[in-house]
Order: sequence, then C-alpha cells, then structure tokens
Amino acid sequence: ARAPGLQMAQAELARRQALAQLERARRVPDVALTVGSKRSEELGRTQAVIGLSLPLPLFDRNQGAVLESAARVGQARDEVAAVTSRLELELVQAREDYAAARAQALALRDEILPGARSAYEAASTGFDYGKFGFLDVLDAQRTLLQAQSHYLTTLADAHRAQAAITRVLGADHE
Repeated sequence: ARAPGLQMAQAELARRQALAQLERARRVPDVALTVGSKRSEELGRTQAVIGLSLPLPLFDRNQGAVLESAARVGQARDEVAAVTSRLELELVQAREDYAAARAQALALRDEILPGARSAYEAASTGFDYGKFGFLDVLDAQRTLLQAQSHYLTTLADAHRAQAAITRVLGADHE
C-alpha cells in the first residue's frame, strides 16, 4: 500500500525485526583469535604465539535484550494492524462521504437548479408583464441563490471527501 501512515508503520516493524535479529545474534559469543610473537630469552629465539578465546555465556546469554526486542516487534506488528484498520475505516467513510456528496451535487445540478432557474426567469418575465409582484421575483431569486450556494457547498464536500481518499491511499484518486 502507498498510504504514508502504513508505510511508516511497516518501516518501523522492519527496523524492529532487524534489531531483534541482531539481539538474537548477540547470544552467540564472539570468538577472538590472536596471533603474535614472543621472544624467549632462555631459548634465545622468537616463538609464534596463537591464542583463541571463547567467552562462555553461563549467566548472560542476552536473554533480556532478546525478549525485549521480541516484545517490540510484537508492538510494531500491533501498530501496523491498528494503522491498517484505521485506514480501512477512514477509506470506507471517505468513499461514503464522496458518494453521498456526489449524488447530492448531481441532483442539485440536474433537478433543483434548473427548476429554481426556471422559476426565477418566469417570475422576472411575469414581473415585466405585470403578472407578479417584486416580492415574488425576490423570493424566486433568493431560492435560486440558495440552491446555487447549496450546490457549491456540496461540490466542496465532494472535493474534501476525494482529498481524504487521496490522503488515505497516498495516491491520486479518480
């Protein structure tokens, strides 16, 4: 998924898994090999010396750090699951909001606005011919302006919902 929040949680999980692997590797002691020379005055010559050291982890096998890192991996997995669930819910909500706003905007554009525009034009024409009063024209104009305002507000709601979808997905939404 390209959702930024999910990518961050997954990166943190990968980091913690790598740290856990490092802590498990530290349970095995490091073997040290030393090579050198030693001058023996008694024998009058130089001798090669090779040494090998292997710490015996009798009391410290890095168990505390291993357990702690395993717990942190578990926390990171839980965080990935929580972020995934939250993003899924946000996406469902944003898609529902978008569908509702889009349907309402289409209804306003295709049904309400043409009727309000027609009523205003009829009232204006009727006023010109003396069939309607000025208050009738103002009322029709107010209705048209309210419908236009509601249409623009609904379009803005649809765009906000589309932006929320884009934010959740981390990509352009068509």
